[in-house]
Amino acid sequence: MNVSSEKLTNKKYLLQKIAKVMSIISLLIAISIGFYLLVMGHNKDLQLTLGVVAFFFSSMAVVLYAIAVTNLPDLSLKQDDV
Repeated sequence: MNVSSEKLTNKKYLLQKIAKVMSIISLLIAISIGFYLLVMGHNKDLQLTLGVVAFFFSSMAVVLYAIAVTNLPDLSLKQDDV
């Protein structure tokens, strides 16, 4: 199914803007957890748990960023004056 380029909008909706902010916050959390993992002690259980949490936040950042930068088609109904 091909969507013509004139129907795609560069307008970013409110939820896309929120998704971009949340992706940046998620990436910062993942980086801070990764840095904490480098400097923390030898508790293997805590390292494993924080590694999983860092992976989750980094994956969430990628998905939310993809949602935020997508150009969505204009699906609004046009009313013609007859």
